[in-house]
Amino acid sequence: MKFLLSLAFLCFSILGFSQEETCNYKIQVDTDEEVFKLTNEQLTEFLVGKDRNVFIYFSLMRENDVKSLVIQVSVNAKEMPPILCFNKDSRVSFALEDGSFASLRYLGEVTCGRQTENTDTLNNSTSEAAFLLDEVGIERLQQSKIASMRITTMKTNFDVSFQDVLSNDQIPNPIYPKEFFLNNLKCLE
Repeated sequence: MKFLLSLAFLCFSILGFSQEETCNYKIQVDTDEEVFKLTNEQLTEFLVGKDRNVFIYFSLMRENDVKSLVIQVSVNAKEMPPILCFNKDSRVSFALEDGSFASLRYLGEVTCGRQTENTDTLNNSTSEAAFLLDEVGIERLQQSKIASMRITTMKTNFDVSFQDVLSNDQIPNPIYPKEFFLNNLKCLE
């Protein structure tokens, strides 16, 4: 009997873990009055150079009926990296592998990132912004892998081409950035 209880507990633990693995939430509130979900950040691109490293993370957020993509850009460099600022004209646009595009507008007030000066290590600039996932954007992002994106800030645009897989000694489990929306949009339901 003890063996059966242990086996049942193990099965439920594995099922629960695999479900958490598919939708890994940082915050999840689902009541009659409020729905708020925020997935954990997932590394989607990194560029490592001699004098500068760039890391881009995605997470998904839902506040009642409003669904959004949260992008965090962290730049480490010898010289102080610039701050990214966002306003009502900012957006993120994705080129999809099927030839279509999805454009998401910035949600929120004018905001700029933060800088940290480090004398012993690299200086850092971190910016975070949320972009509206409307019905058209969600429909397109559910149908195709992403190939690249353009982030439009207050002062500049910058383009990112996604790799098929991110994997090295520092990343224990491979990450498939092009499949981010295909694998994660269901977490907003």
